[in-house]
Amino acid sequence: TISDATNLERDAANFRFGSQDFRQNVNQSSTVMELRSHFGSTSNSLILGYTNINDYRTPLSENFGFPQTEIAYNGGTIFIGNEREATIFNLKQKTFEFTDNFNFSVGNHSFLIGTHNEFYKIDYGFVNSWNGRISYKSLDDYFVGKVNRVRGFYGFQNNTRDYIFNNPYAQFDINLLSAYVQDEITLGNLKLSPGIRFDYTHLPNKPALSLQTPTQYTNDYFNNINISPRFGFNWKLDNDLVVRGGSGVFVGRIPFAWLGYAYYNDGIGFGSFDLNNRTSLKNVGDPITDGSKTFAFNNGQKNLTQIDLVDNGFKMPSVLRSNLAVDKTINGYKFSVEGLYTQVINDLKFQQINIVTTNPTYYSFDTQKQMPIYNGVKINSNLSNAYLLSNTDKGYRYQLTTSVTKKYPFGLDVYGAYTYGVAKDLTNGIRNSMESNWTLNQSLTPNDPQLAYSNFDIRHRIISQITKSFKTTQVSMVLNSQSGIPFTWGLINTNLQNNPQAAGLVYIFKDDEVLKYIPNALQAQSFTDFVNSNEYLSSRKGNFTERNGGRTPWSTTIDAKIVQKIGKGFELTADIFNLTNLLNNEWGETYFVSNSFNSTSSVGLTKISGETFSFTKPTQKPYSVDQIGSKWQVQIGARFSF
Repeated sequence: TISDATNLERDAANFRFGSQDFRQNVNQSSTVMELRSHFGSTSNSLILGYTNINDYRTPLSENFGFPQTEIAYNGGTIFIGNEREATIFNLKQKTFEFTDNFNFSVGNHSFLIGTHNEFYKIDYGFVNSWNGRISYKSLDDYFVGKVNRVRGFYGFQNNTRDYIFNNPYAQFDINLLSAYVQDEITLGNLKLSPGIRFDYTHLPNKPALSLQTPTQYTNDYFNNINISPRFGFNWKLDNDLVVRGGSGVFVGRIPFAWLGYAYYNDGIGFGSFDLNNRTSLKNVGDPITDGSKTFAFNNGQKNLTQIDLVDNGFKMPSVLRSNLAVDKTINGYKFSVEGLYTQVINDLKFQQINIVTTNPTYYSFDTQKQMPIYNGVKINSNLSNAYLLSNTDKGYRYQLTTSVTKKYPFGLDVYGAYTYGVAKDLTNGIRNSMESNWTLNQSLTPNDPQLAYSNFDIRHRIISQITKSFKTTQVSMVLNSQSGIPFTWGLINTNLQNNPQAAGLVYIFKDDEVLKYIPNALQAQSFTDFVNSNEYLSSRKGNFTERNGGRTPWSTTIDAKIVQKIGKGFELTADIFNLTNLLNNEWGETYFVSNSFNSTSSVGLTKISGETFSFTKPTQKPYSVDQIGSKWQVQIGARFSF
């Protein structure tokens, strides 16, 4: 498989100049072989697979050395220069898979004994912000050269792009091994399915540890066995009533990119710099004309390093998932009610462990002392930053689904379901680095985040499907209606906590205290009107906003499919995506929130100094309309079966 695509993304809140565009090339070859064997009542399936992937990016700008420059504007961001994650990106991954499943029966027992193993060899040629990353708090600051933050990485041995691109610093192997046993026991109308699975994560060579690494971190993680017991049942009480359910432990995995960061941010091969909160200072030179690294060194930075660490005892994510369902058939209508609950055993937590967190101060409006303000002092002055990936047992998800289905004798099938669900976690873990997962995880206490609604929290969802079969024609329609996706009201490219986070929560002033903190009367009134116009923000008066407390509007779409049989074995198909928009061009809108700052939308507040703020009403909605998904599309197809 060979793919080639450009990646210039724009939305209502963020504007990217064309220099941000890059070409993503993915070359992949895969080979799979399966051997099936049968010996009487036993069977065996052996699967061998090999995959070779080369995923690399090529900036489309004329100058690879121009740094990503971020300018806060109107509640969003203007991006100039090269995309910071595209200047040097060259991933090579080879994977060998071995799976064997042996099935046999003894009496009323049906056994499955198997193993699944994945062996990875990874060359992770990636450096974030190799040419620098520059941030300005406003367009006015950009015009006068008042920079706020400058950061980046550089190679100690050879810092040329071609050398780093062609000689990946992060090279490692990782093996995921598993074995499992399952038994299906038939006891009349009752089926029991006990089982157990063993997962082993093998990391032969851990990342190097520099002399700057805190002594309590010793690379003592993985290389252990996770035991996952499971049990399920299906009880058919009569022809019209079935009770089913189960419970078990399930182990997942982390993106290997996080491990890649631990290898190249080992504090040995690459240097880093990070100058922050520079707006009020008199700087020497300009980071764009001088270069980010030169500017940083001219303004007091020295040869620092960044380290990304994995905590001792870290394990792959795991959960305890349980479900219980009842299926009841009445006059041909099948009614189902199912509950699903997932409790975290080991999930993810990201911390910045080079910040002094003792003796914090608080804003006067923070009467409950929810958001500590630190003094910005580093624990180790030889480190620009230090990030830690560890486990947490906090987090849960649950959902309740009710459904009904009916098959009519005249060729009509109908199905409808409603789901209510809640998901909470400490972090969504969707960023590709430990640093981004921390800096963009909106929290009042970022090193000790609290449970909040997940990015994947879908509160309400309605699904309905109708299929009508005629003699040679079949017509089906699917309705999908769901409540809005969550997003965060807060601050972008800054925060109130004097730390390196790039997205923060914000306090919503009460009506009787607005003028105290926004002294401009017109701005104060505009802020009050803006808050009162939003149901969520008005509910947070006298408190801070919450991660994923806001939601986009409901989205409802209908898709249709027509299948026409012609002769023997020949079919014509027509898929109509978003039929709702075809019927009315104002219907069928779907929404998204820019992920540049982890689905954060600005409330329009800017800190001037101390506890004084200004307010500019955001002119854009906190979400964008998906211009492709919100438009109807038709796909025509043909199939011949012989």
